[in-house]
Amino acid sequence: MFSSKKENNIPTYDKVETLIGKTANFKGNMVAGGTVRVEGCMEGEVEINGDIVVGETGKIIGNVLASNAHIGGTIEGNVIVKGQVHLTPSSTVNGDIEVGNLVVDEGAVFTGKCIMANRNKELQDSKPRNKPENKPETKNNGLK
Repeated sequence: MFSSKKENNIPTYDKVETLIGKTANFKGNMVAGGTVRVEGCMEGEVEINGDIVVGETGKIIGNVLASNAHIGGTIEGNVIVKGQVHLTPSSTVNGDIEVGNLVVDEGAVFTGKCIMANRNKELQDSKPRNKPENKPETKNNGLK
């Protein structure tokens, strides 16, 4: 009669297409697609058309833009994610987070502000805001 089946919106990180290894030090901006895993150190802007995983040994100094993020290491910069950010117990984020869904495990360190986007944001953005209402004209008749 009732279905307990829910839509699974939990991201999966099983297919890694780009890996920055533990001994790697990367300096510069990165634009990539698919899932990116960072175990080493990166300095620069990171724009992923997909998901990002920052392992326990991973560190990013710069802003991160992705679809979803699983953070176990350190990010020193702002994080903008359309879907979910998961901060594990070993994670540290020093910067602002803009996200659809935030999961914070006990022990995670987050210093900054968080803006959680409304799921109906696109609908709200399409509606005109602060539009003046059509009020009937009043005649002054010379009165002040």
